[in-house]
Amino acid sequence: MVNILVILLLAFSMVASIAALLNTQTILRELSDIKRKLGIKEVSKTSFLDKDLDND
Repeated sequence: MVNILVILLLAFSMVASIAALLNTQTILRELSDIKRKLGIKEVSKTSFLDKDLDND
C-alpha cells in the first residue's frame, strides 16, 4: 500500500514539474513579446557556461 502511494506521489510530482516548466517557458515568451513591443532592448548576462568546452 505504501509503495503504491509513493509511486503515485512521484508520478504526480513529475507531471507537476513538467507543467511548471511549460508554464515558465510560456511566461518567458510572453515577457519577451512585451519587451519587443515596448522597445526594451534585450540584455544578456554572460555565464560561466558560455565558455564550457562541451558547447561545440
